[in-house]
This record gives sequence, structure tokens and C-alpha cells, in this order.
Amino acid sequence: MFKMKWSLFFAVFMAVVLLLSACAANADNQTPGYSPSASPAPQKTKTAEYGNTATFLTFKDASDQEIILAKKPERIVVLNTEALALFYQLGGKPVGLATAAGTTLPKGAETAENVGEIQAVSLEKIIALKPDLVIGQSFFHGELRKSLAASGIPLALTQIDTYDKIVEAGKLFGGLLGKEQEALKALEETQQRIQSIVEKIPSETKSFAAITIMPMGVSIQQSGTLTLDVTSRLKLNNVADEMPAGKWPGSVPYSLEALIKADPDFIFLEVHGTEEDGKKKLEEDMKSNPAWSSLRAVKEGRLSFLPSDFVNNPGLSIDQPFAYLAKLVYPDVYKE
Repeated sequence: MFKMKWSLFFAVFMAVVLLLSACAANADNQTPGYSPSASPAPQKTKTAEYGNTATFLTFKDASDQEIILAKKPERIVVLNTEALALFYQLGGKPVGLATAAGTTLPKGAETAENVGEIQAVSLEKIIALKPDLVIGQSFFHGELRKSLAASGIPLALTQIDTYDKIVEAGKLFGGLLGKEQEALKALEETQQRIQSIVEKIPSETKSFAAITIMPMGVSIQQSGTLTLDVTSRLKLNNVADEMPAGKWPGSVPYSLEALIKADPDFIFLEVHGTEEDGKKKLEEDMKSNPAWSSLRAVKEGRLSFLPSDFVNNPGLSIDQPFAYLAKLVYPDVYKE
């Protein structure tokens, strides 16, 4: 009897080893590459991590926090203004949302409750809406997690500042809304439009500086913005890469002397707020410091205020910022 049990155990053990070996070989043979359909997706599960309670969706947010939703969320509050356009484009209708200065709300957003500006949302208003999910922004809303959890409200933090993260968020929103296939199709179509732009990029390289104008000050972008992700994919060189980083993540302290030394081919201005305020601030600076006129980008008319899409994140219309910059930098290649 002992020999029979041992034989049976050995046979099962070998079968498991062979199965795992086959799976590993299969994974090694996969062709590397990127497409919306191939990127990681939130997992729909039949059971929760502990026990047999049925769940609707399990995923990890931008802070690596696992979110387990027992059922499809019907009352969602979107605090991350970067996510609003994409959420609505995929058919979402939040019961509440946050706003930001200079941000244009998507069509249909007027029916959602305004819970305050992104940097100062009202916890009381959020809880009063009785949401079954809150979608926040990593920088502004991490501290809300405990307070929301005390009311039984899950918080999913998001950071949507690159094209890849738009794809990830699109797949997540598709899962939350029960529209996975529709989301994948829309993301594939967006990718095709972007590909038709980037495949025409000439071999010559151009340099640029991206300046952010905010109510609290001016800085030069170094990393972590949608604008820099688009310029990187268009093979443009950011002169701020060679500048010492400042105290704010992803930025360099504004210095006209540093700009003059780098002398980029293009200067892109990105306003957080209204463009009118941004232009006023720039005009004041240029009048007080005539050295601005020594920059090639200024002398040759290559200083541009970028459209709000670069700040507000256009979601599935991300190809429009690609097209805008491509035509601006390479007008002879990207003709109408």
C-alpha cells in the first residue's frame, strides 16, 4: 500500500513539474511588444482573496494598493481631473467630480456634483454622495484613504501623465464600467492614429524647453508630464535634462540664464490656469528682462503657448497633442 501511494505521489509530482516547465517555455517564447490589448488589465475574479465571497473586480492602483470591489460600482466620484475626459469618453457618468482652474469639463459633466477643486476637495460632500468608489489623484488624495475607508468607501489613486498610463486607465475604466471590449477597441484606434504620426518623424532632432506657468510660480519641466511624454515619443530633446533638478519633483527652477545657455530650438509654454493669466505673466517677465530677446526661439518665432489638452489630458484624443506638436516642429513633414 505504501509503495502504491508513493508511486501515485511521484506520478502527480512529475506531472506538475512538466506542466510548470511547459508554462515557463511558453512565456519565454512570447514576442515582446506593446499594444493596448497586450498591456496588464484589472482582473475580474470569482472569489476574494480570503474566503468565497464573490467579487466584481480586483486591481492595484497607482500606490500599489489592492482594490477589491464586491460588485460593479454604480456611484463613482472622480477627483482626478486628468481622468475626467477618458472616463466620460468610455461611457462613465460620475455622481461627483473635482475641478481645476482652467480645466474644461467634458460634455455631460454638468449633471455631476462638484466636490471642490482638485487640491481642496470636500470630504463631507464626497461622503454625502454615498459613492461605492472614489477615483483620486496620487499627489492630492492619498490622505483621504483612511477617512473614506471609515465610511466603507474604497479609494483608487491614479496618475495619468503618460500615454501608457492613459492606456492602463482606459482598461481599468472599461472594467469598472463593464465595457472592456469597447474600451480596448477605442484604445486600439487611438494607438493607430498616434502610430500614423510618429512613423513620419524625420531623422533630424530638435531641442526644446517646456515652461510651466502656475499661480505659485514658474518652472521648467524635466520629467513626469504628459507634454514630455509626447515630446519624447516625437524624438525631441529636452534641454532641461542637463539642468540640476529643483525641490519640486520633475521640474527645474526657472532661470532665464539657464535657458539662454541652453538656447533651445523651441520653447513651449504650458499654463495651469487661464492662458490670459499666463500671457500676462510672460509679458511682464519679458518687459522686465530684455535678455529674452536673445533666445533663438524668441527671435525666430518658435515660442508657443500649448493648448489646454497638454494640461487637461484629452484621454482618447491624445493623438491631437501629438499632431499639434508634430506640425509645430516639422511643418514641412506634417502638412494638412
